[in-house]
Amino acid sequence: MDAPHPIGSVNFFTKHALLFESIQQRVVLWINAIREAYVALLPLTVVGALALAFSSVPYQPYIDGMNALLGPRWEAGAHLVYQATMGMMGLFGAAAVSSRTMTLIHQRLELYDARGMTAISSVAAAVFLLAVWSAGGAGLQSLGYASAFQSLVVGVATAEVVNLLDSHLPMGAELDVIETGVPLRSALHLAFITGLALLIVGLGFWLGSFVFTSSLDWVLSHLMPWLTTLGANQLNLAMVLFNQLMWTLGINGGQLLLNLGALGSSLIESQSVIWSDTRASPMFMNAFAHLGGAGATWGLILNCAFSGHNTSLRKLAFYSVLPAIFNVNELLLFGIPLVLSRSLALPFVIAPLVNCMIALLALRTGFVVLDGQAVPWSMPVLASGYLMSGSWHGAAVQMLGMAASVAIYAPFLRQLETRRAEHHHTHLKAALAELMREHSGQATRLIERTDVVGAVARCLRRDFQADLGTERVTLAYQPQHAVDGRVVGVESLLRWSHKSFGPIPPAAIINIAEECELIHDIGEWVLNRACADTRRWRDAGYHGFKVSINMSPLQLEDPNWAATVRRALQRHGLDPQDLDIEITEGQSLTASAQSDQTLHALQAMHVALSMDDFSMGCTSLLYMHRFRLHSIKLDGHLIRHVLSNEVDRDIVRCIASLGRAQRVHVIAEFVETAEQRALLQELGCDMFQGWYYSPAMPANDLPAYVVDWDSKTACPIANAPTGNTHPPGEEPRA
Repeated sequence: MDAPHPIGSVNFFTKHALLFESIQQRVVLWINAIREAYVALLPLTVVGALALAFSSVPYQPYIDGMNALLGPRWEAGAHLVYQATMGMMGLFGAAAVSSRTMTLIHQRLELYDARGMTAISSVAAAVFLLAVWSAGGAGLQSLGYASAFQSLVVGVATAEVVNLLDSHLPMGAELDVIETGVPLRSALHLAFITGLALLIVGLGFWLGSFVFTSSLDWVLSHLMPWLTTLGANQLNLAMVLFNQLMWTLGINGGQLLLNLGALGSSLIESQSVIWSDTRASPMFMNAFAHLGGAGATWGLILNCAFSGHNTSLRKLAFYSVLPAIFNVNELLLFGIPLVLSRSLALPFVIAPLVNCMIALLALRTGFVVLDGQAVPWSMPVLASGYLMSGSWHGAAVQMLGMAASVAIYAPFLRQLETRRAEHHHTHLKAALAELMREHSGQATRLIERTDVVGAVARCLRRDFQADLGTERVTLAYQPQHAVDGRVVGVESLLRWSHKSFGPIPPAAIINIAEECELIHDIGEWVLNRACADTRRWRDAGYHGFKVSINMSPLQLEDPNWAATVRRALQRHGLDPQDLDIEITEGQSLTASAQSDQTLHALQAMHVALSMDDFSMGCTSLLYMHRFRLHSIKLDGHLIRHVLSNEVDRDIVRCIASLGRAQRVHVIAEFVETAEQRALLQELGCDMFQGWYYSPAMPANDLPAYVVDWDSKTACPIANAPTGNTHPPGEEPRA
């Protein structure tokens, strides 16, 4: 028998496992914050990339034409736009990363308070300026993507330090005063912790920069003797590898190499030299290894644009084409983003290495001779190869490199799309489950939340508004049957098929719509579509059943709703008794003066009124007391468990007895089995709806369904009941 593990050792390993898991989760949070922050900055990247491309076309007739059209200062203006956008992206990135990191931390703690985000972003921006200017001197050139790595580190560190200080430094209770806006106590507390964070992060980053610089100098000093023994081919490959590996960490490796060359390194040739037999050649690497941009991104652009299935990636690829022609690749680099991406990190490194090998092989075999003219960095791919080699051979090598990049990126892009689809599906499923819940009384509205649920809610609201009135939004109709099997009513149910996510549960979009004016647009559209379908059925000779529509309690507060119903009936030439309006009791139904006025106006039109989800709210009996109801529909929770739950059976029996006494139909929905239907009839229900009879169906399928059931009950359509069936011996109420 093995000896038992000492409790202390078990606790030791458990604690370290939990610590490792916590660190791993934190790193994932940081990576997500960085990605989301740079995606949020994408509009600035787009503007800056276009401005840079606009001013970097190496074609003299174009330059002369622009000078004549816009004047000699147009290049300076375009460069100014670039400096104000992409030229400041490091600074903007630090602020955005810090804000997004703190937001994700709050979400993990289930806090949705955005106070203090401006102060945190300001501290991150200040630390970033201190970091980059103390290292290389003050200047605008250090605020762009050349300092991307610093922006990532500063943004994350600032948020974490502020969060740590906020958690451990108590507020002074003596400063708690009653006032509007941000309380003085909170303001002073925030000022103290952000000021302290500025000091801590600033000193920490200065110390880290010193250690990093010293370490880099030490590494280079030990590597330099070995590097000087390498030939030009090996040096070019090594520099390409270094550049790509640095970029995967967010460090601009190319800029480091250029700085090293500017300092007179014996390893790197001048940027004006096409090729060197002894040194790495930046112009050669840029034209043939990178194909003008970091990571040979033309391969990724072509994959996304022509073989990708993800709509957002395809759009991003097309937007990236124009800047990429002039070798501006930041739009794609941070739009996907490539930096810190698991799915694309490997091809991001491999593709330019393969391109460099292809070009070096072409040089070695004599297929390409680089004896042409030097080209600027913005020279488009193919043109640069042609000019540098003086023949089509250079362009052919670049074409081969692009083909290799396409082949390399293809399987990784498919993997990325699969992961994105799974990620979106998981988050959408979780968000929809939350969106379908009852949220009455919750302080924060769904569309105002800062977590995934809020993001999904805003996305669904926007997309539904765009789809309303198109074929993506439809009505389906579920039949309601009398005791003898006749179809005496149909309920119109909203259906929406999202272009990317497929069918969306109606409850989710209704809960979102009830937080804004969208609920009124939905109500009017459903009313008119149901009336139009009913008119077609009546014209085709199908009578004897009411058509019910669901009305949100919020529509009762609309003083124009009754007039909207009247106009719809008149427009489609319907009798008011053809329509049944179901009021949802499960929502926040109130007994306000306006809701009473709306219901009285509908009743005066002789439109049938029904109460949906009866028994779930506090106003069911109140509305039965004050208005004449055509029917009450039992809540589905009662029906689902009626066979197994004695309490539910007693509730159904009591409601059915109340319905008979008040001459009101009692409708059981969610009826799925013959046993349920038989028991519900025994308990007193007189109308049934559910999959036992039929799921909801398109409007065009309903006539055949009605004919089929009328034939089963041997009741001709012309003699079918008007929908006002009622318990034997009792007269129906209006």
